This record gives sequence, C-alpha cells and structure tokens, in this order.
Amino acid sequence: MFSLNVSGMGCGSCVSKITKAIQALDQDARVEVDRAAGKVTVESTESAESIRECCR
Repeated sequence: MFSLNVSGMGCGSCVSKITKAIQALDQDARVEVDRAAGKVTVESTESAESIRECCR
C-alpha cells in the first residue's frame, strides 16, 4: 500500500478518472481518494511507479 499526492482534484469527476485509470492497470486495486488532502491511497500489485505514471 502506498500514497500519492495529487493536486488539482476539484470534483467527483476527477476522483472517478483517477480511480478508473488505476483500476485499468490493476482491476483488483483498492483506491481511496481524499480530495481535501490531495492524497490517493492505493493497494495494488502494480508498482508505485506504474500507478504514478497513469495518474499524470
């Protein structure tokens, strides 16, 4: 499990896009988004680098 800092998440659509992008890499990934804190916590078999790249 790891956390990423993601700036600019202003709405639910942003949360949905980030969640879908991560789950496209790993359909079993658990994704928790804290929009106010700008943090995305991910539990996945994919590497943190792969997840980070898909969220750019």
